[in-house]
Amino acid sequence: MKNIDPIYWFLRLILLKFIAVERAEGREFVLQNLEKHRKVLWLDIIGGILVYFGVKGSGDINTVVLALIAPVTVMGAAWFAVSFGAVPKKLISEAMSITFWMFLGFTLSLTAMFVSVAYISPIVLWPVLLVILLAAIISCIKYDTADGLKAGLDEAVLTHTRYAIEYYKKSGIKPAKDA
Repeated sequence: MKNIDPIYWFLRLILLKFIAVERAEGREFVLQNLEKHRKVLWLDIIGGILVYFGVKGSGDINTVVLALIAPVTVMGAAWFAVSFGAVPKKLISEAMSITFWMFLGFTLSLTAMFVSVAYISPIVLWPVLLVILLAAIISCIKYDTADGLKAGLDEAVLTHTRYAIEYYKKSGIKPAKDA
């Protein structure tokens, strides 16, 4: 099925450098993350089609656009605030689930806004709006993948710091409390 899925190949192209440079463990995460984003983008396309037909029958599109500002802002900020680095490796599958739902909420809100604004805009603006939408989605996918590759990092840094402090104390060095 993946061989004929255009979203899969689009994501492979976006994440090509991540796939090429990562070792086996990192590459496995990148491919799992690719699958997460593939599902989100298909749901996004279906949602965009439904929004188009909903907007087409709506009399007040301005209200729709205004109502979508809040979810786009809240979900976008929340999605970027969540960092895989703070998640222990053993909880990575739960982190993938959380980011799936947050990314879906963000992109679906953004796509609904795009469709609504495009519906009331002159056709000459559609390419600009599409570039904005694609740039936002592509940058989010790349950011999420890069962030995911540092899963468990905070935990490793904390462990390393504890061992370093123990070593310093045994060596007679008193670590500064302000540092």
